[in-house]
Order: sequence, then structure tokens, then C-alpha cells
Amino acid sequence: MTPLNNDWYRLADESSIATPALLFYPERIDENIARAIRIAGRVDRLRPHVKTHKSPHVTAMMLRRGITRFKCATLGEARMLADAGASDVVVAYPLVGPNVGLFVSLIEKYTDTVFRALVETPEAVDALESAASRAGCRVEVLVDLNVGMNRTGIEPGEHAVALYRRIAEASHLVPAGLHAYDGHIRESDFARRREMTRPIVGAIYAMIETICEGELEVPRVIAGGTPTFPCHAEVPDFELSPGTLFLHDWGYLESFPDLDFLPAALILGRVVSIPAPGLFTVDIGSKAIASDPAGARGLILNVPGAEPVGQSEEHWVFRWDPDAADGAKAPKPGDPVYVLPRHICPSVDRHPVAHVVDGTGTVVAEWPITARERRLTGLEATTA
Repeated sequence: MTPLNNDWYRLADESSIATPALLFYPERIDENIARAIRIAGRVDRLRPHVKTHKSPHVTAMMLRRGITRFKCATLGEARMLADAGASDVVVAYPLVGPNVGLFVSLIEKYTDTVFRALVETPEAVDALESAASRAGCRVEVLVDLNVGMNRTGIEPGEHAVALYRRIAEASHLVPAGLHAYDGHIRESDFARRREMTRPIVGAIYAMIETICEGELEVPRVIAGGTPTFPCHAEVPDFELSPGTLFLHDWGYLESFPDLDFLPAALILGRVVSIPAPGLFTVDIGSKAIASDPAGARGLILNVPGAEPVGQSEEHWVFRWDPDAADGAKAPKPGDPVYVLPRHICPSVDRHPVAHVVDGTGTVVAEWPITARERRLTGLEATTA
């Protein structure tokens, strides 16, 4: 049975929710967490990225499963994790400008959470050392490796090793390992993805050997995202940081059939207009669902034969082909539509709350998407 060929998503009372709205299905989220743990082999190898769900409630579900290590991209996500009780948080994003001091302020405020930062330049090391010195604290720091995505990081090799040593020589910094994100590896075939990760693993091990020859330790390697998660799971001493798979989406269902995870979040909308024969418009515009990547931005699960025509901020127009509708009736104004986003991460970010749906289709709660907020109100940077 595929996750799209039944009515698992339907609400018992479709009239109760104003649209557009984000729906979370926690039983499916919990099942995805369990499947991720099985792939990792040990719960302590998982370091989920929270940029997809941004939710303290989903974080709490992971904590109950024994996951204590997390990764994030923003300081808002880092604070959400600390507030939720996470004990180990890596901010996997370059810290520049006031964010350096704000990061150190998080360390000062949340003493029960270990925060770690990434660096890719000597200047970043120096900035963190200065902020930590002003605060009188020590900061654990990983070197961010550019392993082919060419987005952030330093290429593995002698310069990266020298950067690691520079961290060790700083009086207020602690070398805490290596970080490698290979988001450019997106081949649908698992064997091909595995083959493409092997040179990355080899380069990381070569760096570790050189670093250890200098009598330093590399206590952790954090590697991969969702597409390469099962590849790096085969490397026994890597920490694994998938994010999307806990909610999953249409894009990953299509692109990575080997990833056996369940769609666990949808956008609920309604038909608002029939502007012309064969067309219908729903209230899910680009302000309610991610507008990337190019192409169809979501799949309507309950309207067979619907094909997207165009989208603007508050409207999404579809063409409806009765010959492809499998006997379904034509859409009419007021009808609910359940949309599986192609890209769930920025889709979640567009909504202040998620409506939580239990196994009976009943909406039982609203969970705030807390980490949409990037500003750290109530904290002041420790540096000018």
C-alpha cells in the first residue's frame, strides 16, 4: 500500500478549520521517527535537523524516543530546542555580525544545553573567540566542510586541518569535530547516491587521520541530510542529520522511492471559485505553500484529475479533467482540498500553527510553529 492511496488524511469534521491551514499527523510523525531510528541503528547516532518542523511539540516527540542531539539553521530554532529540553544543539549555519554575540548569549542563558557552532574561515574562529572571551565562556566549534555542494564550508584538506588546529589554539574554543552536508547528491537511485558519498567519507577519514597525528581529537562527524541518510548510516561512527523525512513531502516521495517514510503534514484548503469551465481555484496561494522548486508545488490528494495551471499570492488555479477523475465529481466552491506539498520545509514556515489530527481524523490541538521567529527577543549580543 502506498501512502497516497487511501483516506488517511481526511478530517472527521471538515467544517471546523478555516483555510488555508497546516495539518500535522503525529501518529505518522512518530512512525517516521521510529523508522529513522531503525535505519540509524542506534538512537544516539541521530541528530535531526529541525528546520522542517520548527516545533517544540515534534521535538518533544523525538526526546521521548531517546533523541537528545539536534541540528538547526537559525538561532530561533536553537532557542526553541533549548526551551524544549534539548541537551545538545549544533547551529549548522555561518555565524556573522551580531549573530556571533547572540549565539554566545544563548550559551550563557541556557546552561543545560550544549551549543556548538560551525566555522569555515580563520576570521570566523577569531570572531567566536572574541565573543567567548568577553563572556568568559568556552564554545565548542566544528569545521564545516564543503564536500561538493558549494554553498558553505571549506574544502577538506590541509587548509581545513589548519583551521581545526586554529580552533584548538584559541583559549576559549574547543575543537568539536567536523560537519559535512552533501545536499547536492540527489540521484533517485540509492546505489548511485551511496557511490557518490564514498569519496566524501574517504576525504573526511583522511582529515581525521591527519588531525589525530597532531595529537588532537575529532569527537564527532555530522554528515548528510535526508537523501544520503541511509548512505551515511552505513558508516558506523557518523552522526546523522536528516530533517525532511520526519514530515516527508511529495518531492521526496517522487525522487527517492527507497526512503520508506510517510507524508505526515498537509495543507488544507478549499475551492473558492469556478472561473471557467474545466477550471477551479483554491485558497492556497504562494503565501500558504512553498513556491520552490519550479513546477507543480503540491499534489491534491482528494481531487483526481486536477492539474495546476497557475498560482499567485492567495489563489491557485487548477484544470480538472473529468476523463482522468476516476469517477469523482467536479469540484465546487466550498469543497475541501488536501494538498501534499512538494517542499514541506518552507511550507511549514508559512503557518503560525499546525492543526494536529489524531488517528480518527479529529483535530485535537494546535501546535505553534515556534521557530518561525528568527529574532531572539530578550537577548542581547555579548559583542558590540
